[in-house]
Amino acid sequence: MSDGLVKSAARAFEIMEVFAREQRRLSLAQLCGLLDYPKSSLGVLLKSLHAQGYLSLHPVELSYLPTRRLVALADWLPPLLIDEQILPTMRALQASTGETITLTALAGTEMRCLRVLPGTQPIALQLDSDTRFPILGTAVGTACLAGMPPSRVPVILREVARRDMTITAALLAEAERAIAETKKQGYAAVYDRVTPDAGAVAVALQQEDSAEPLVLAVAGLSQRIARRQDVIVDLLRRASARTLVD
Repeated sequence: MSDGLVKSAARAFEIMEVFAREQRRLSLAQLCGLLDYPKSSLGVLLKSLHAQGYLSLHPVELSYLPTRRLVALADWLPPLLIDEQILPTMRALQASTGETITLTALAGTEMRCLRVLPGTQPIALQLDSDTRFPILGTAVGTACLAGMPPSRVPVILREVARRDMTITAALLAEAERAIAETKKQGYAAVYDRVTPDAGAVAVALQQEDSAEPLVLAVAGLSQRIARRQDVIVDLLRRASARTLVD
């Protein structure tokens, strides 16, 4: 393989990294400024990526954006990484606590379950995969917000308030206090907010390739979770420390 082809391949990945960082349409001139590439060679590479279906081109603005074809290339990877890296940790937590274990991620302005291991207690919290929780007032939502870069949090909170007119300034202030407390103590614990008599303790799992963490939680009857909260927090902290999310 020639040096030119190797350089083009490297530049193609660097272009995609710029889009991931900027998260907006970019013109040839803007990409040149961000990458400091020669305009002529960058233009040829952009046309090639567009021809292959990896970039879309706005007909009026002449700006580029990655397509779903590019996203589809790695669609299979997150579930595999979860099953290889995180599922063993979830099973260990399930065995240690007997409670329901969830792995959630931000989906718009909600938290969506990616994996659920049901509790083995006689009375356990029953959840389906793909169950969604509010991001405000829940342990998983608070842990997620606390694990984000500080600049992302106001953006998410504004969008939550925009979509739900019942969200008041007082609720947002309460959420900000909960986020600050979670950052300080390293976990979020919430009881009887979403489901009566149910509580959860949650910690964020940082991802190297994403500003938004995954969230690992232990959930069950409020009385039982509250009684063992210190033990559960210790188990979650140790679990998050040994769980690598590449």
